[in-house]
Amino acid sequence: MSNYIYALDTTNKRPLPINVDSNGNLQVDIVSGGGGGGDATASNQTASKAVLDNILTKNGEIETTADAILAKNTEIETTADAILAKNGEIETTANSILAKNTEIETTADAILAKNTEVKTSVDAVNTSLSDVASATKQQTLITANHADLVAISGTLSKMNPDYVQSTLVNNALITSGGDTSEIDMGDHRHLTLFGTTDTNFGNWILIRKSGTGGTKIPDGSKMISASEAIASSGVYSFAITIENVGTRYLALRNTAGTSQTSTIYQVLHR
Repeated sequence: MSNYIYALDTTNKRPLPINVDSNGNLQVDIVSGGGGGGDATASNQTASKAVLDNILTKNGEIETTADAILAKNTEIETTADAILAKNGEIETTANSILAKNTEIETTADAILAKNTEVKTSVDAVNTSLSDVASATKQQTLITANHADLVAISGTLSKMNPDYVQSTLVNNALITSGGDTSEIDMGDHRHLTLFGTTDTNFGNWILIRKSGTGGTKIPDGSKMISASEAIASSGVYSFAITIENVGTRYLALRNTAGTSQTSTIYQVLHR
């Protein structure tokens, strides 16, 4: 006895058995569809399929175009990278050219300066040659220079003599413990003192000063004694030379224990 599986025929309101093939596969009629518009041959299904086919075709075209655009973008990116690299090379080359231009400018400035020096030297040589060309002028210059040198030498001798001699005391009475007037050594190094006094063994001591008219400091290492009598005159002489005096302002002090009438000369040496 055969058993069937039934389904409802909604049109005729009756149950009908479900059809299967020999393998038990369900058999469904999708061709006639019962006129409901959902069957495979219905016009709306055909139109839908056509639209889907068009969409699929268009998607294929879009994909192809997108692939072409992507490929083109890759080419553009490659080209842009190449341009960027080339720009870097151009910039490096431009910097090298700029540096070389700076070197050239520096060299040109140096050449210009050297040309100026050469021109100045040439002008000086030309002037000298013009002067040498005139024997009379040359002789005149030699004579004038000689005269100038003689005059300068005389002036220097007056301005800066090897020694200066002057009178420190002229037949004056110097009391015991009294000082002579001040001695200014100026730029001289050595000092000679000589003279006469009316006192036998009339003693004198050198006085150093802190400045002109300054503090007086006796120098006991520099003492002078008059013991050389001038025949039958009652006058006694003395002399001393002090090298490298070391003090600019000096004086002599009477240390004889009695007044002395003296004449003293000073000689300043270089």
